Formats: sequence, C-alpha cells, structure tokens
Amino acid sequence: MTDKIAVIDDDEVYQMIISRYIEKSGAFRLAEYYQFPKEALKYYSDNKENLPSVMLLDINMPLMDGWQFLEALQAQFPEIYDHTKIYIVTSSIAFSDKERFENFPKLAGFLSKPLNVEKLKEIGDNQK
Repeated sequence: MTDKIAVIDDDEVYQMIISRYIEKSGAFRLAEYYQFPKEALKYYSDNKENLPSVMLLDINMPLMDGWQFLEALQAQFPEIYDHTKIYIVTSSIAFSDKERFENFPKLAGFLSKPLNVEKLKEIGDNQK
C-alpha cells in the first residue's frame, strides 16, 4: 500500500467513480480530490510535506488546464518527480495532447479514461 493518491479532475461524476475504484483497489492509504487545479496548488504550497506519492491529472479543465498545472507545479516544486509519480488521465484522443506529453519526460504515464480497479492496483504496485 502506498501513502497517498491525489486526483485532480473537474468532472464530479468521474471523481465519484474513481474514488470508489481507488477504495476497491486497496492500493492507497489516503486519497484526496481536487476539482480545481489552483486549489491543489494552493494546498501543496501551504503543505509542502503533504505531496502525494501518486497524482492522477486530467488535462482538459477550465481556468487552468493540466499542462498549466504541471508547469506551475514544477516551478514551485522542482524535485516533484523525486517523490510523486504523475499520470495524465484523459478522455482526449487529440494527437497534440500525446505530443505535448513528450515535453514532460518525467511523467509516469499517459492513461485513457476511465481507469479501472486493476490499473489502480498496478499503479499502486509500481510505487513499492
């Protein structure tokens, strides 16, 4: 079991579904959910010691998209990838998103929604 997973996704229905899958996977001790990337940035800025071991990040969000969030997160925490595995999780089929993923070589993966319990267990197992 890993420490903590964070889900940053503006879709409330998806958050409800993924929270059930995370619980069923048993792969994470704690889970936190953010509907707004700026809210997550503020929390981590104020609580630097509470960065998650895994982050599932949507890229298509209003106000601040996932790519903007990543840039801000990296600027604020240059060593973020030393303790947090960040996965892009998206329903996007845009080739440009996959190309942009290549600009972030330290990302742990580019995953398609919806995730399932087995995939979450695999992500959790990769943290050990």
